[in-house]
Amino acid sequence: MLQSIHDKAKGWIAYTIVGVIVVPFALTGIYDYLQGGGNTSAAVVNGEEVPVQAVQNALLQMKQQFGGQLPEGMDAALKGNALDSVVSQTLIQQKIRDGGYRASNQEVADAIAKIDVFHKDGKFDQATYENFLKMQRRNPAEFEAQVRADLTQQQLRGAIVDTAFLPKAEAEQYQALRNQQRDVEVFTLKMADLQAQVQLTDDQLAKHYEQNKASYMTDERAQLAYIELKRDDLAASVTVDDATLKTWFEDKADQYAQPEERSASHILVGVEDPAKDADAKKRIDALYAEIQAGTRTFEAIARADSDDKITAEKDGQMGAIVAGDWGAEFEKAVFALKAGETSAPVKTEAGYEIIRVTEIKPAKPKTFEEAKAAVEADYRKEQAEQAFADKSEALGRIAYEQDGDLAPAAKEVGLNVQQLDWITPVQGQGIATNDKVRAAAFSEDVLKSGKNSEVVELDDGTAVVLRVVKQEAATQKPLETVREEVRVTLLAQEARKLTTQKGEELLKKLTEAQAWSALTASGLGAETAIEKPGMIGRGDAKLAPEVLDKAFALSHPAAGKLTWGSAPLANGDYAVMALKAVKAGDATVKADAGTADSQSMGSRELDAFMKGLREAAKVETHLENL
Repeated sequence: MLQSIHDKAKGWIAYTIVGVIVVPFALTGIYDYLQGGGNTSAAVVNGEEVPVQAVQNALLQMKQQFGGQLPEGMDAALKGNALDSVVSQTLIQQKIRDGGYRASNQEVADAIAKIDVFHKDGKFDQATYENFLKMQRRNPAEFEAQVRADLTQQQLRGAIVDTAFLPKAEAEQYQALRNQQRDVEVFTLKMADLQAQVQLTDDQLAKHYEQNKASYMTDERAQLAYIELKRDDLAASVTVDDATLKTWFEDKADQYAQPEERSASHILVGVEDPAKDADAKKRIDALYAEIQAGTRTFEAIARADSDDKITAEKDGQMGAIVAGDWGAEFEKAVFALKAGETSAPVKTEAGYEIIRVTEIKPAKPKTFEEAKAAVEADYRKEQAEQAFADKSEALGRIAYEQDGDLAPAAKEVGLNVQQLDWITPVQGQGIATNDKVRAAAFSEDVLKSGKNSEVVELDDGTAVVLRVVKQEAATQKPLETVREEVRVTLLAQEARKLTTQKGEELLKKLTEAQAWSALTASGLGAETAIEKPGMIGRGDAKLAPEVLDKAFALSHPAAGKLTWGSAPLANGDYAVMALKAVKAGDATVKADAGTADSQSMGSRELDAFMKGLREAAKVETHLENL
């Protein structure tokens, strides 16, 4: 596959829409080729038609985020969101084309080779790549186009975000606000303490029930038929013999050898702050000069001066080093030395190091008999993966082509059709304990149209195709059976209202009195219940998040005064607070904080860029075509 990319003619492969749900630059996959999708358009963007299929694919992906079950009234809103996302994506693609952004064949190849899911034994594997795409029912050309589109979008995004710059004065202002502290006192009015004052009548219960009937429904439910394909079952059924395993072993003998081991010691000078890199380099050079001059031994320096305190106790000894377990620069230095040699200072991932190799144990090949158990396990695994990919593809294809019955698909892959008793959108047994299965079962195509599902890939090497064989719609629960549930719900609502009302009244009295004495006078609490955490920062865990947010939103108190405020809490309680003082924060901008502020500025510039693209564009939308 990688070679095929190099062999292709240079230039644009295809105009693609990369899947975006909310943020236009979230690279989640291709929706559709812009040139395909039929004649009906969902929108026209600067004269370019956006096919309905592209938006429908985006909509499907959004629905999957809700587990296939949309909250009531969300369908229309979600269609608009999907259309808006694809329009934004089209604008981005137009900007990419106009700006001449390109991803070379080499860049595409390198990007694909770095994707972990295509790796085997730590490197890109052609068969793994092909099997993965086959299971996804995708072809290499489509996937390569997606990667190319992703890379060009990253280029455009980087041109905006990575060049963002925050002036020093603004950075210092941000830092001062971030480090600001506030002295706040808080009283929390407990909803539970006021709940006893709420009295509910039968009429109130009936009225709440009538107004919220949708909340008191039985779940719709369904019985399923399904085909379950398991990779482990395929592995167990693989036929093996010594001749086959020996051939396999001979082709891959290096994988089963005992790897070369090198015993090494080191002296480390860490570099935690990039600004102090030069100081670290100067220090390691001085230590190396001592070794060269014989002033002190390697071991003595390791004990006294190495920043790796664990190995320092052992004269710098690190134990056995095997390739692949350490950082690239460190391993490069270790495996370049002969036994007994000491390296000059080396810049590694940890800082600066002087490395000594004390012993080398060459790689030791294993005999077939020694490696047989591992060889058989690996052989079974690879054969099972290939069979799993082939059967998953066949399962999905036949289930799609003959979508009114599972029997043909089951026959094709040599499996039985199984049955599953009642499940709901939120609860199930067996395979339906998996959210993906329930989402597929209650999707429109499967539940309402009576079709077979697509292949549902579970997280444990299992693929499932299912269909609904029986369903029951949601029904209304009578008030008599849910009276207690209604009472508990309404009681909590009314208690919350009462708590908020009392809290607002208390806030007014405290603001007028400018003293906590009004709390005792109100009869709602005693001054001993007031929390006094002292000076707090924005990330302080002593107070509830709602209280913390409000405390830092209050205006600075005037001389001799308190600034009062309040915040309703998620649990129904109500917090009233007094801001006593504000302490200015340290405005010193550290390297990491400056980077974070610049990134935040870059995100804002990206938002402004997208807004500008949309405002300058000529866009016609046809939501009625969806």
